Amino acid sequence: MTASLASLKLLEKFDTFVCAGDYKRSKPDPEAFLLAAAKLGVPPGACLVFEDTEMGIQTATAAGMASIKIPPPRQRTSASQKNVG
Repeated sequence: MTASLASLKLLEKFDTFVCAGDYKRSKPDPEAFLLAAAKLGVPPGACLVFEDTEMGIQTATAAGMASIKIPPPRQRTSASQKNVG
């Protein structure tokens, strides 16, 4: 992860990371999201999660966080495609 972010010149844009080795219970358990909020010193209710799966959205909700679903590119449609027909 850090190598990818560094190659994109984005690594310095992040203050903290939560990786798989930092928590025990994975999604749909909200442990990772709650840990991230705690590391940042931000209450869960003040967080906004960007997720690409319905399970991620459910996990954010379980953590008490707002969320936005960003579908993978192959599932995205433009506004003009939605109005066809």
